[in-house]
Amino acid sequence: MIALNTKAMDALDLRILERLENRARRPLSEVARELGVSQPTVAERVRRMEERGVIRGAMLRLDHAKLGFPIQAFVRVVATPQVQHKLERIAEAMPQVIEMSRVTGEDCLIVRVVVRSVEALSEVIGQLSQYGGSNTSIVLGTPIELRSPVRALGAAAATGG
Repeated sequence: MIALNTKAMDALDLRILERLENRARRPLSEVARELGVSQPTVAERVRRMEERGVIRGAMLRLDHAKLGFPIQAFVRVVATPQVQHKLERIAEAMPQVIEMSRVTGEDCLIVRVVVRSVEALSEVIGQLSQYGGSNTSIVLGTPIELRSPVRALGAAAATGG
């Protein structure tokens, strides 16, 4: 068993997560059939993982380019602690911002944005760099899309580490 969130998860929990990771809306009866267990067993385990906060919901994975936002960029922002919270509020209000992380190191924030044009990116950078310096990287491709550590958990459980 793996201690996670102060509650133990076993191999079946991990196998359920693996099946739901890329298709969260798939029927639990299908997951149960693949795993050789009953649908109520899968439903109960999913419910418990939701209660513990292991599963925090399901989300759509969208193709930003097909929605008219072909440019994706990471804007790294350096700001003083005094203005960081103000900058976070500004970014929160910007629809182009799809993710933001507070980080250690030279930068204090890494902001992921999607925009329709280079001109729109320039405007976003201008808004984000009002209170500090910034450095921007345009995404050329995403060879590994956002994924959970479920596979790593399974590997760790298999090797005991």
